[in-house]
Order: sequence, then C-alpha cells, then structure tokens
Amino acid sequence: MFEILAVQTKEEQKSICELCNIEFDINCMSYAVRDNGKIIGVSQFRILDGYAVVYDLSTANGVDDIAALIVLGKATLNFIDLCGIQDVILKATHQDLPNLLGFSKDNLDEWRVNLEGYFKPCTERT
Repeated sequence: MFEILAVQTKEEQKSICELCNIEFDINCMSYAVRDNGKIIGVSQFRILDGYAVVYDLSTANGVDDIAALIVLGKATLNFIDLCGIQDVILKATHQDLPNLLGFSKDNLDEWRVNLEGYFKPCTERT
C-alpha cells in the first residue's frame, strides 16, 4: 500500500531526490511516496503568488510505477488546493501522467489544471 508523507527536512529531500535521479531544489516543498516502507517516488513543488508549480513527479531509480505517481500527484495537488491555490502548472512529464492527473495544455504549451471542484465527489460536480 502506498504511503504519502511530507518531506520534513531539506537533507531528507535532497537524499530522496538523489534516489529519484532529479535535481534537488531547496526552494521547493516535497512529498515522498513509500511502498512497504521503501521510498519509490518524490514530488517537488512551489506555491507562488496565486498559483503553484509542480516541478517534479518522479519514481526512484529502477522503479516504474505510474500508479504511485498518480497517487503522489493527487496528494500534492490536494495540499496545494488546501492552501487555497486553484491554478497549477505541471513541469514534470512522465508518460501520460499530465492527462491522468487532469492537466491540459494551454495556449503557451504548458500543462495546467484548475483545482476548483477537482476534489469534489462525482455526485457533487456540476
């Protein structure tokens, strides 16, 4: 079962980024996904002035698990939504991940999603 946890220290974030073969960004917040206690992925993101950017959604070296990235991506988006931010840009691309998370390309060729209603149950959506 996947477990999503906020990365608590910059040292831990740097170590996890190395495991996932991505560049550590000290200015980003981060979540990690674990499976049976083993780190299998990481996200790095920033909340800026009125919007957020997800820079990385990546699995650890030797791990190819799109389901883990979807769960990690949704947890990251949920945190951003709980912070009151609705507009999100996704810089990370992995296979069909942007589409699977509900992002679409805008006129600037950037992956974007608006989180208004994103986490409402299907029965509440209009």
